[in-house]
Amino acid sequence: MGRLDNVTVMVTGGGSGIGRAGAIAMAAEGARVAVLDIDDALATRVADEITGAGGAARAWRADITSPDEMTAAVDGARDWAGGVDVLFHSAGIVAPAMLKDMTVESFERVVSVNLTGAFVCLKAVLPHWIEAKRGKFIGVTSPAGVRGQVGGGNYAAAKGGVIALVKTAAAELARYGITANALLPIAATAMSAKVREDPKLEERFLSMIPLRRWASPEDIAPSVVYLASSDSDYMTGSILSVDGGRTI
Repeated sequence: MGRLDNVTVMVTGGGSGIGRAGAIAMAAEGARVAVLDIDDALATRVADEITGAGGAARAWRADITSPDEMTAAVDGARDWAGGVDVLFHSAGIVAPAMLKDMTVESFERVVSVNLTGAFVCLKAVLPHWIEAKRGKFIGVTSPAGVRGQVGGGNYAAAKGGVIALVKTAAAELARYGITANALLPIAATAMSAKVREDPKLEERFLSMIPLRRWASPEDIAPSVVYLASSDSDYMTGSILSVDGGRTI
């Protein structure tokens, strides 16, 4: 028996990075996985990878900032699997710039995807979770959301907002049997590529991580499985840091 047998998980940003790794790991534990991504080809590739390994998955193309598209995706996943038990909101973007150079448009776009998108996705599943009296929301934050980030004020503001959203959801929704927690990772993904491609910048960044190395997305995936499973049933409003010690 897998830890996620008879559980349906929806993963946003599931086509790459931590979303992909989490989707594959949860499927290996028995979950039915609805893979959502704005890039349909990436979502389909991950779903095919899961089904090719004997798991259950379907792909949906969805813009997480669109309430209509997210409602349609949730309805589609419920028709396919009979419900959505866990929402792992992994989708996100970056647009680095110093505050003095950052445009309002850049700030709003990053906040829209990383923070407003989290709210839109949660809002899409809430009616079903409240009726069922259960559900698990897993948001993804960042050390930037706790410590700030030079050259990434838009991203830091959004990820700090995710923490506040998760804590508010935990407080409001506990009466319905719904939990909300935040995963705080550092990993070598496309979002950290610019840092990793600049040796001096990477050296400076890694010097702030006590373990002095990057995690792979697969290193983060077991924590996703934990938050999605019954092992975390008495955990809500928490931040699970898998960041090599960055936020000590």
